[in-house]
Amino acid sequence: MEQAQLIKAFTATVQASLHGLDALERLLEQEQQVLASRDAEALEQLAQEKLSLLKQLQHSIDGRDRLQQTAGLQPGLDDGGRLVDALKQPALANQWSELLERARRVAELNDINGRLVSQGQRTTRAALGILTGRPEKQDTYSTLRRGRRAAAGYSLGKV
Repeated sequence: MEQAQLIKAFTATVQASLHGLDALERLLEQEQQVLASRDAEALEQLAQEKLSLLKQLQHSIDGRDRLQQTAGLQPGLDDGGRLVDALKQPALANQWSELLERARRVAELNDINGRLVSQGQRTTRAALGILTGRPEKQDTYSTLRRGRRAAAGYSLGKV
């Protein structure tokens, strides 16, 4: 592949990734609000949208990785940066820097949302422990309670 084609194709994958990361960042911000409000229906819808966005984003990443391999480099961000440096295109270098920054922000938002989910799970386990009289240590979705008498161990109230 000649250099002009490589520059054009690689730039297109970077731009597609930037677009996908923008959309994902907005969605993660919405997810954060929904996690705080505990709206299960809205959370389910956002999860579907996130999955769709991640699939779209994966296409641009796969394309970028293939172009890097065509240029004799390994897939991934490190060799992507090496390719950008080698191509010596200031506009592409700026877009690459923006891509790395947005990816960092998206990862940070995702980590925050993961902590919110964990906190919600702990709260749910504590509430179930109070309602059922079970110790909090047991996992809500534990496979250990799937035995014959599993349902007999649960009681939401006794008269």
